[in-house]
Amino acid sequence: MQPKTQSKVRVVYSTLNVKDWIASLPSTEAARPAMCPCCEAAGAPTGERVGLQGHGIRWRPQTGPDAVDGEPFDDEVPTRRYRCLKCGAVIVVLPTGLLPRLRYRPTAVVVALALWARSGLAAAQVRRRVAQKEPASHEAERGWPSLRRWAHRAWDWWGLRRPTEGRGSFEERVEALLQRLASRARDGTTELVEAALQAAQSFDGHSVCATPEVTPTS
Repeated sequence: MQPKTQSKVRVVYSTLNVKDWIASLPSTEAARPAMCPCCEAAGAPTGERVGLQGHGIRWRPQTGPDAVDGEPFDDEVPTRRYRCLKCGAVIVVLPTGLLPRLRYRPTAVVVALALWARSGLAAAQVRRRVAQKEPASHEAERGWPSLRRWAHRAWDWWGLRRPTEGRGSFEERVEALLQRLASRARDGTTELVEAALQAAQSFDGHSVCATPEVTPTS
């Protein structure tokens, strides 16, 4: 018996931001990508059978504040899924601003790193400001390991060019991350962290991301 191969999964971004997407979820037809990112088959060729078939809705949890001084809160974002009838790939359509495989809002990542590296707050204090739920006692003792993971991965999440490895202090590297992210903001006069937040919220995944579809992590 031949082993079953895992379907290819691709993430495609809508032009809608998270708030507009949640307020009025696009229909299957409206959110359907123009083509399959794996085999380039047309999504809905005129006068022919649909190439990207609706494959249901999956709810993605997200948590954290949506502004610098905002209170953290939990909610869920519906994502539309499609299956390519030609190659079998699964395409997941996300709203602009949502990071694949992460349950924290992009704004939560930016706020947390800014509080930790720029304001000098301890990891446990940052977690209380950014996370909705109090950590278990054994987790609180370890601080918040997610912060260092985010500081390392954020360069790839937002497609930013990394500085030379090991150059500068940790705080300086986070500052460089925020500056490069902020440089993508539409309003060049905005304060650094606000500009970084603006850029994070307009993140479009560089159109298509190859990623396994798994439960969002911290």
